[in-house]
Amino acid sequence: MKYLVNPQNLPPDKDARSLRYRVSERESKILRDTYKLIEAGKSPSQRLTMGITTIYPTGSTTGHSHDDMEEVYYVVAGEGEMVVGDDRFAIRTGDSFYVPPGEYHTTFQSGNMPLTILWVTGQVELQEPVGTEAESAMED
Repeated sequence: MKYLVNPQNLPPDKDARSLRYRVSERESKILRDTYKLIEAGKSPSQRLTMGITTIYPTGSTTGHSHDDMEEVYYVVAGEGEMVVGDDRFAIRTGDSFYVPPGEYHTTFQSGNMPLTILWVTGQVELQEPVGTEAESAMED
């Protein structure tokens, strides 16, 4: 092949017709679409929710945590950075990773192409901490 262009390796687009240019002055960094494909309690699944999120150039997700769910991610396309708790690491197409219950996490898109992630959350049984009222009542 005599001519090959990989848009991930191009410098950021400065063209006024591009999304990257048009959103560069926005106040919020959140620039994503999220769709639930299967939702716990609204489908045959009682514990699993699956969805897909696309984060557009220069965008991010809303950071959050969920105490009663664990989550796995699979990067379908693109590249970015993931924050899980105190860890921050690069992600790209083909990567997968785990987010434990209660850990704050957020995703940042860093390439020229949208970052698309497939995710699954699973409800976990919360264990009562040692020394709780329930445990004290059992000792009486």
